[in-house]
Amino acid sequence: MTRVLAIGETMGVAVSAVGHPLRTASQLRLSTAGAESTVAIGLSRLGHSVEWVGVVGADEVGMRVRRDLQAEGVGLKFSRIVTTAATGFMLRELSSPERTRVSYYRHDSAGSLLAPSDVTPAVAAGADLVHVTGITPALSDTCAAAVRAAVEQAHAAGITVSFDVNYRRTLPLSGRAKEFARDLLPLVDILFVGQDELWLVSDEQDPLAAVKLLLAGNPAEVVVKRGAAPALGVTAVGELAECAAWSIQVVDVVGAGDSFAAGYLAARAEGRALAERLRWATTCAACTIGTVGDWEGLPTRTDIEQRGPAAETVR
Repeated sequence: MTRVLAIGETMGVAVSAVGHPLRTASQLRLSTAGAESTVAIGLSRLGHSVEWVGVVGADEVGMRVRRDLQAEGVGLKFSRIVTTAATGFMLRELSSPERTRVSYYRHDSAGSLLAPSDVTPAVAAGADLVHVTGITPALSDTCAAAVRAAVEQAHAAGITVSFDVNYRRTLPLSGRAKEFARDLLPLVDILFVGQDELWLVSDEQDPLAAVKLLLAGNPAEVVVKRGAAPALGVTAVGELAECAAWSIQVVDVVGAGDSFAAGYLAARAEGRALAERLRWATTCAACTIGTVGDWEGLPTRTDIEQRGPAAETVR
């Protein structure tokens, strides 16, 4: 069992039914969402020990966040509740399964109060893997400092660092995303990047050429997420693999990339080959886009073993 720290913001979310504009929707589905917490839940369902490091407000949304994470087996030992800020929230409109419009209410949210003092004891307590994304450092200066501190401390302690670029141009500090990501790369072991995000981490935009350039630095593994096109994985020891995305009826695309990362990291923790890691990753992503919600459809180990593009389950 791998011990994982997932560091970042988790918010409340209300989602309209597909094809129902928010301005006229009569019902909304309430849940929680966060890139790092989706990875945390995905790894927990696949049998790993995960602690979420983050901050929520002392409000009902914050309590819902904690409830959902605890219910999924994610530890909260290093999380914090504050009375000075509200938990972030988002409204999501599914105008179609492939198209989502999101309105965020996270200015000065509790999640933006994450600080180095939150992550230091978590890393010091020990872990096998620290997972961060580019979302959290774009929320506030203290969040950026926290992510940097966590990665530096993990790297110094010999803990594997996983970084998903996860660029969000509407975030307060998104203008620093390129500089932050490139500064972090020498401390990163596993890099996840979307093909449309390559410009943030490399001056080369051809996926394979960019990966080779990146591997000349520190990341031991680079995984390029390419949407409907086959995902690409390359390691510093010369392994290269691709895995085609599933052909599946799309219900909700949000959370697919984080589910992909969860599947990849879980398979890697078990010492599986690169091609198998990508298979687990694409399976997790397919399970998510085939269901409503960021993390609700994430598979268990049994699901991974039974499911495949042509699999049929009879009970």
